[in-house]
Amino acid sequence: MEVRTGTPYKYYFWKRFFLLFLPLFFIGILPEPFITDNPFASLEDYGEFAFFFCFYLFVFSGISAFLISIRWRMKQARR
Repeated sequence: MEVRTGTPYKYYFWKRFFLLFLPLFFIGILPEPFITDNPFASLEDYGEFAFFFCFYLFVFSGISAFLISIRWRMKQARR
């Protein structure tokens, strides 16, 4: 997906992905009691932590990618 201006979508995406993903991830994960208040007393607690961490990682990366993609499309429509 190359644009006439010379800015490829891949460069645009990866330049902005972590700038959006990291704050969104930390804001979303900090109030989660399964991650912050987990006592790690049994094997189930480790599994619960891993599941919720991966779940939030997957969801917030999808949301970040979606928002960046929409912004790219809006940027291209203005030109």
